[in-house]
Amino acid sequence: MKPLKKFLWIILQTLNAIVLGGLVLAAFSGYVSPYRFVFLSYFGLFFPFILVGNIGVFIVWLLFRRWKQVIVHLIVFGVCGGAIYTYCPLHTLTGKIPEDAIKILTYNVMRFNNLKKDAPGVPPNKILQYIQENDADIICIQEFGASRGNKNLLMDEDVREALKKYPYFSIYPLQFPYPNEDYGLAIFSRFPILSIQKVPYKSVYNGSFVAELDIRGKRVTLINNHLESNKLSDEERSNYYQLTKDVDTQSLDAFTQMMTKRLTPAFKARAIQAQTISNIINENKNPYLIVCGDFNDTPISYARYKIKGKLHDAFVESGCGLGITYNKYRFLFRIDYILHSDNIKSYNCTVGDLKNSDHYPLSCYLQLK
Repeated sequence: MKPLKKFLWIILQTLNAIVLGGLVLAAFSGYVSPYRFVFLSYFGLFFPFILVGNIGVFIVWLLFRRWKQVIVHLIVFGVCGGAIYTYCPLHTLTGKIPEDAIKILTYNVMRFNNLKKDAPGVPPNKILQYIQENDADIICIQEFGASRGNKNLLMDEDVREALKKYPYFSIYPLQFPYPNEDYGLAIFSRFPILSIQKVPYKSVYNGSFVAELDIRGKRVTLINNHLESNKLSDEERSNYYQLTKDVDTQSLDAFTQMMTKRLTPAFKARAIQAQTISNIINENKNPYLIVCGDFNDTPISYARYKIKGKLHDAFVESGCGLGITYNKYRFLFRIDYILHSDNIKSYNCTVGDLKNSDHYPLSCYLQLK
């Protein structure tokens, strides 16, 4: 083998080993707490990009008919198949929804698009209109917001009027820096809410609550979550957006340092919160359990893995594609979830397309067996 050809072969083999190793680390990164090896959380975050890199190298081996390398890649794809399927399940929608199924919607509404009144009348806000038309039986809201007295902004009575067909509701307050505004987590339900209590973990603006519902005589525990945010400012998000359009070494280095400073403590905070929620799930006495909300983390993450435990992910069970639920600044990830116990079956888990919040709504039908 000529020296140049040998050198290129070594480079390609090295690249092959790196992408294969990266895929394995990314696929299983969710099993390791960020408090032990936080760098693995970054592998999980970049899982789709690592997967695309592997597919590219795999195609190169196919084109050059390097069958040994092709087989190695196929084996690694098989080993990582669970993570790949979790990230991008493939199901078709069914028209046969059981009559006794309930519909649940989880939605980070970004304070109803920062309390904007998009139009006069009821509902005066497009997010409220979407929720009204979605006609879910249970609505779990994160970043609920309502003005206390400013009629130019969306007020509590506007929300109540738009969602008046839900006789049972609770708004769980969280700390927020703006005065004269209600902020927090909310649940609106067609079924009685028997109790509600806060999940005891520390956070300034984020939180979770546990509600107990009576759904046609069945006791159901529902946990609504808004886990620790990454706390990127609008300027930092904008910098990322510009970086995706025009990459340069200096900007990339500065952005990497900034992201590490933001993401590392957020990974660790969510790990603690996820452990707390996992403990509540394990101690749950009701036969049916639903966990939903904004986890602020990807399908290949410790937070999702820890909370999911033995539960089922409705999107993995009945959704299709990447299921991206965050829609701003090209941070295109699925970070909103509906999880449920084994005695519940999900149908048609879908992501809505309304862009008035920085999240898309996520909904599905659940049949309590």
